[in-house]
Order: sequence, then structure tokens, then C-alpha cells
Amino acid sequence: MPKENENQNLPPEYLPVVSMTKKEDSLRTAMLSMKSKIMTAACEEFCEWPTEKQDRFLERAIISIAKDEKLIPCFESTEGKLSIIKAFESMVSTCLEIDGKHAYLVPQNRNTKRKGKDNKDIWVTEIRFSIKDVGYLALLCGGKYPIFKDLRWNQVYKNEASNVIIDSGTGEVKHPQFLGEDKGAMIGCWVQIIKMNGQKEVTFFPLSKINQWKNDSDAYQYAVKNNYSTPWKDWPEEMAMQACIRHMCQKYEKARELLKSAIYDEDEKQDTTEKTSMEKIDAALKKPGPLPAEKQAQLPEVKETITTETTGKKPDKMTVENTSNAGELFAEEKEKDPLDIF
Repeated sequence: MPKENENQNLPPEYLPVVSMTKKEDSLRTAMLSMKSKIMTAACEEFCEWPTEKQDRFLERAIISIAKDEKLIPCFESTEGKLSIIKAFESMVSTCLEIDGKHAYLVPQNRNTKRKGKDNKDIWVTEIRFSIKDVGYLALLCGGKYPIFKDLRWNQVYKNEASNVIIDSGTGEVKHPQFLGEDKGAMIGCWVQIIKMNGQKEVTFFPLSKINQWKNDSDAYQYAVKNNYSTPWKDWPEEMAMQACIRHMCQKYEKARELLKSAIYDEDEKQDTTEKTSMEKIDAALKKPGPLPAEKQAQLPEVKETITTETTGKKPDKMTVENTSNAGELFAEEKEKDPLDIF
């Protein structure tokens, strides 16, 4: 149970959440008391649903969380319980259910930057809302207000790389089925966006860039050091693909706004033009602000493939080389605003 002095600065409306347990009735009571707050994050499509449909959606989420044993540690701290609010906000902002098909919840350790009695950093376990690759397809290309006409992606492996052709000028990709027995190790991923007007855009993300995103996560490093389970350890290729999809889509304003409301990680460089509810909660708990300048300088920049030449000419078709640095060979890049990364 959180100590009283941890909660004294919280807004009164959050107190039912802090006092809840993982029991279904307690969780339901707390979340329903926060429904108006959660609904402020709802997307236009969710708001247009009948109230009965909204309530069924939230009820299924409550039951799912109550039954999920791996989320028990998230109820052991104030921060963990408050992260459940953010999870519900992510659900209603995307209309994605945590049924494992499109999205799911995972526990994630986070450094509070506070010191315990032993003068060591205090870590807490929070809930993180995570979208699967097919969830991005449903989120960005489906529903009542699609942003893209289609979204395609695939991993590229060492022994098939010579047959994969990516044309960053036309946005076309040729990735034939591999007929051999051993694809080899993954060397990167490509993501193709088909806009509503039919125009195509494609980018290849090399493994070196993907590993940079992964290694910049304090949560991942903590899990490795303490031999804890983490999505990047348990499903590395799936997580790599999800990260590439996010980075590809973030350059489009509508997609960026939608993803910003749905994805979060304390290690990620975020747009701070407007405080989110969790940032306000952090302030109430007297947590530190943005990362120090030296830490932010270490974060990777997200860039867009635009050409293979310095002359500005339209790039030729390129074959992905048999190397882990393949993506760096086919593109010069243009700086873009960063979004969330795991």
C-alpha cells in the first residue's frame, strides 16, 4: 500500500485510484470514478459510439486487467496504479481493445529518480499499453477516420537481402518469398505507407538503428541487468517491427498526434508542448522534469529516407546489401521530429 506522504499532493479525484486493489470490484469502482477524466483522451470515433458500447469496451478492459496475474506488481505503488489511468486513456484514444489481437498491456519497470533509505534509486512497476503491428494497421488504416489507405511492413534477413529491392523514389518494394532453409539473422525492417491518394513511401531501418532505440531504454537495461522479462527480450523481432512502424508513421501530423496519445515510455523523447495527465501526476509526486540535456543528446533522431545522392536527383532502385548496415547505404536522411520509441 502506498505511504500517505506519497499521495498528499495528488488531486483529490485520483485518491480512489490510489486506494484500489486488483480485485475486479475495486478496480471497477476506481475506473468508473475516473471515467470523465479518461474520456477527455477519447478519440472522435470512440466519442461517437453509443454509451452502452463505450461501457462494454471499458468493462472488458477492467475484467482483463483484474484477471491478468502478470500485472499484480503494478498495484504495489502509487505510480503503478496511476499508470492504469494512462492505459485506459490509450485504449479510448485508439479504440483498440487489450485482447492480444491488436493491443495488450505489459508491466514495465521505471526509475522514479527518487532515492530510498539505502540511497538507491527507487524503481516501480507500471502498466504499459502496447500496440501490435496489426494493431497499427487497424488504428491508422481502419475505423471511421483512416489516415492511410494501407500500411505494409516486413523484416529483412541476411540470406535473403540480395533479393530485396527498395525504391525510395517510387515507394515500391520487391520482397519475394525466401525459398531457402535458413534466412539468417535479421538485419533490419522496411515499412511502406500507401497514402489515401495512392502515393507510396518506403523506408528501411537497419538493425543498428533499431538496437539504438532499444539500448536507450532505461527500462530495458534494468530488465537485462536484473534478468527480468521485458518485451524487447521476449519478442525482439516483433518489438523491432513495431518500433519501425511507429517511426515511419510519426512524420505525418495526424498519425503523430494519434500515436502520441497512445504510446508512452519514460525513456522516449516526447513532444512537451502540452502537459499530459501523467505529467501532471508526476509533478504532484514531485518527480523530476525532462531528461537532462546530456541524456537527451544521446537519444536517436528519427530521419526520413529521401535520396541516395548528394545532387538531389531522384534515387535509383537499390538492392539491400548483405550487411547489418544495409539501410545506411541506400539513403541520405532528412531530420524529422522524434516520437515515442521503446
